[in-house]
Parts: sequence; structure tokens; C-alpha cells
Amino acid sequence: MKNWIKLLLLLPLFGCADQEPVSETAVDVPVITVPTSTIDFTAMANWYYHPEQSFNFLKSYNLDIAVVDAALQTSSVVAVPNKATTNTGVDVFWVHPTHLTNPPTYPTTIAIENQDTNYIGLTILAQGALLAKYGRFFAPKYRQASPASFLSTVHTETEKAQGILEAYADIKAAFLHYLNTYNNGNKIILAGHSQGSFLLALLVRDVFDNNPKLREQLVTAALGGMGYVYATTDTTLGGWWQNIGLCKTQEQCGCVHYWRSYSADEPLPEPNIAFPSFSETLVQSGLVNRATQIEADVFFQDSLAISSAHKPIRYITPGAPYSFSNGYNFVAFDQMYSGYFKRESDQKVGFAIKYDAEDGDERPNELQNLDNPILFSEGDYHVKDYHIYIWPLLQQIDQKLSNCL
Repeated sequence: MKNWIKLLLLLPLFGCADQEPVSETAVDVPVITVPTSTIDFTAMANWYYHPEQSFNFLKSYNLDIAVVDAALQTSSVVAVPNKATTNTGVDVFWVHPTHLTNPPTYPTTIAIENQDTNYIGLTILAQGALLAKYGRFFAPKYRQASPASFLSTVHTETEKAQGILEAYADIKAAFLHYLNTYNNGNKIILAGHSQGSFLLALLVRDVFDNNPKLREQLVTAALGGMGYVYATTDTTLGGWWQNIGLCKTQEQCGCVHYWRSYSADEPLPEPNIAFPSFSETLVQSGLVNRATQIEADVFFQDSLAISSAHKPIRYITPGAPYSFSNGYNFVAFDQMYSGYFKRESDQKVGFAIKYDAEDGDERPNELQNLDNPILFSEGDYHVKDYHIYIWPLLQQIDQKLSNCL
């Protein structure tokens, strides 16, 4: 469990809590260009999953979901086809979250050979494998940025950007290799979590935002657990991205899904102004359209599938840890949690989740007593973002593909 939490770690803060963040004005911010990636993405060894790998564990992975009731019996099975190596006209490009043990406390990246790649590969299955129902699944390895690259309060924006841009260079190189070698006009689903979502957000701005052809190919960018989607109006345009905003209808393509999960019983945390969306350095480098304006902007999350009214959600989790899974790789718990879109201010939004199981329900409550990193506030369910949201995400992608193919 400790390793699982580390894997999904958003990133810890460094420095004293009462220290003012280092700031730089736009006038003083140098333009830092994206460096050239040192990773050879023509080599299959530099992909966790790739349709042309001679051995692709995902290819034969059973994606069916066993729906488990309160008595730990399988009440039904949701059949999910696995098309991870099939060219359906839709491709998935997945970027994994942070998984680092004792990372440096300064902005930098960690070499792939110094990462637990076996564990990361398994986590990609746990979080993203169900998206392989749509088509070929591409998941690159990359030099993860250290937590300080994102959230340090004792380093300048320029120093922090060095680590972020090295990690992003790998993601951009991997995506462009995929795009130029394999895409052939296919629709694209971008998806990731935590650090993976931050890096994809940079990619959306850098590669998609001002390219009408690629915007047409984008089904959605499913950016779980990052911060933030923001704009000065309710259009959600003109924040991190100029031309791409939060999905406004469930069937809309070429938009962003963003969510992060919290307990309904706890207040939402304040925005963290150390996040990349506040970085003028990344604006000057062309990876953020404009920096977040904390007093002027409205923050958004997807409120289409999970509205402001309490609604039961289907919670999907890996089946391997549980004897009642009957060998299924995924199990779903229905009538156990409900969720709703919660807004406490223009800047404080989130998915509010309640535990609704009746007395005698034998299914494990995975949201109880989470072993969260110390940074997270009480009731922060970030480490379970994809388990909470994957079912409504799949339902909405189904509608998008019916409308946009």
C-alpha cells in the first residue's frame, strides 16, 4: 500500500509553510526553450505499452469488470473489449503519474533506469488499461520531474521550469514520434494522472491548441488530478489553453476532462499557487497560454456526468488484491459511493464523494483512512481519482466517439 500511494503521489511541497513563494515578473522571465529529448522512442524498450512490442502484456489483459455486491458476490459482468493493438481509428496516449522513492529536493529529472518501471507498468494497467477498449494504447517511459520542479517554494520559476521542461521534452518527443509514425489521421485520446496530466496539459497547449487539424483529431484530454482549468468567463476558454476548454456537453470532442476528488465532509483546499499554471516562465516558453490570475479567474471541473446533485457512482478498482474478484482484473462497487460537483468559491471546486454503503456491506471502503502523503489535506482522495471517475469518463467517451468519428 505504501508503494501504491507513492505511485499516485501528486508531489510534496518543500520549504517552510509560512515562506512566501518566489515570484518573477514577466519582464524578468527568460524564454526557456524545450530541450531535445535524450530518449530514443523508436526503441520499443522505451515504451511501457506499444502496439508493435514483441511482448505486450496489455494485449491479452482481460478488461472485463465484475460488479460485486454488498455480500461480495459477482452480480454481473461488464464486458470490455481489449483493442490495445487493434487499429480502430482511435488511439490512446497515456502518461503515468509520479512514482519516485526519496527524490531530490531540488528541480531536476530522474533517469528512467532509476525508476521502478515494473511497478509503473502495473499502475498504468490499474488506472488506464480500460481505455484500451477504444484502440491502440501508447504509454511512453519518461524522465520524471522531481516534486520540487513543480511545487518548490524556495526555487525560482526558472529553476523549477528546468526539471518540468526535461520531463516534458520526453513526452513531446514520444507523442511526435507516435503522431508522425503511427497516427495516420486517427482520432486521439490523451489521458494521464497527476504529473502525467500536467505534462499532457503542456502538450495540449504546445501541439494542439493552435493546430486546427489536431484539434479535430482530439477526442478528449482526460487530465485527472492536476490543477487547474481556469478562465475569466464561464466558457472555460483562454486559460491554460487559448482555443481548447473544458467539455461543455458530454458528446463534445476536442475538449478537456478535468477532475479531482475530495470527501464531501471536508472543506475544499485552497488553490496552490506553486502549480505550473501560475508560472510566467512556462507562459514565456509557450507551454501555458496565460498564467492563472487567482483573484480574477474562475476554476472549473467536469460537472456534466457528476452534477451538483448527489448521484450514485460506480467505483472501479483493480481486482487482484481481493479474493472475491473471481480472477477478474477489475471489480466495480455500485451503491457504495455517491458524488456531486462541489463549489465553495470561484477558485475552490472539486468532486465531493460520500460513502453510502448500508450496514453490513462487506466490500472494502478504499476511501477510508487513506495513507495520503503529508501534503494532502484531510479528505483528499487524489490517489483514487481514476477509480472514482473512470466509469463516467468511459461513458462520455462512448458518446463522443458516436458523435465525432
